[in-house]
Amino acid sequence: MSPPIIKTDIYFPFMIMNISILTIQNLKFHYNENYYHNKNKNFYDFFYIIKFLGVIVKNIIFLFTCFLFVLNADEIQPLTESWEPYQIETKDGLEGIGIDLIKEIQKRVGNKKEIKVFPWKRSYNITLNKKGYALFLTTKSKHRENFFKWVGPVNSMKIKFFKNASRKDLSINSIEDAKKVSSIIVAENTISEETLRELGFKNLEINTISNGSFYKLLENKVDLYPVEYDSFIYKLKKMKLEDKIIPVKMKEPIIKSQLYIAFNKKTDDKIIKKWQKALDDIKNDGTYKRILERYGKSEETSFK
Repeated sequence: MSPPIIKTDIYFPFMIMNISILTIQNLKFHYNENYYHNKNKNFYDFFYIIKFLGVIVKNIIFLFTCFLFVLNADEIQPLTESWEPYQIETKDGLEGIGIDLIKEIQKRVGNKKEIKVFPWKRSYNITLNKKGYALFLTTKSKHRENFFKWVGPVNSMKIKFFKNASRKDLSINSIEDAKKVSSIIVAENTISEETLRELGFKNLEINTISNGSFYKLLENKVDLYPVEYDSFIYKLKKMKLEDKIIPVKMKEPIIKSQLYIAFNKKTDDKIIKKWQKALDDIKNDGTYKRILERYGKSEETSFK
């Protein structure tokens, strides 16, 4: 079992202070003992030196043990975005497939950090640039692969084009058809932006505002919006807008990929292995299946 989480920035100075006090107390004890019972002997006789060195060695061992304990603590801070049905914000807190899974992993690895929800761009940039952070759920693209360390896969995902239902003039049957429209809106630093740029799209409009892409499509200000199919359908049904925004009729999705947990590149490999083992155990012992079923999904459909 992993050790409990301790806050090194708070407890470590107190640990040093306590060790120093303990050492001083031991010295005072031996000094008094020597003074009262050995008045006629040299204070620095051989017996006292041995006892004094014993005190120092014991304290060094204690300090080293505590230091190793601190180093082994898992203090990874999980970050995410609001992305139904994976990460759902409710009045009672957070829920969803991704949330339940991460909480189960945290329980098994001894991580007690509270999950924080930020807009996608902020969560991505924090995890990219700061040690001690992990981002879920996200795709492991060629562009991102060397920027992070990875645990997964957690689930599969597919991205399709959506359009405003009033646009009867837009008939999109292929990638080449999509290249000919006036504007395709994509969120910044997403797999959609990366992939479409790689495919040679020149008609991309980059959105940096949370939910900005969705509302621009709803208001007919852009032609197409590439987005993860299952989560977007879930959102449209919840908002009762499935007759306002519809998927285009392409046979294959633009992107098929797997979802992962991304860790800052400087994360210790021992932590990565620990989280990966916890995820594997969750899949193997039936816990993951129960989490998926809680939200109307199955392992068969989640990894297609």
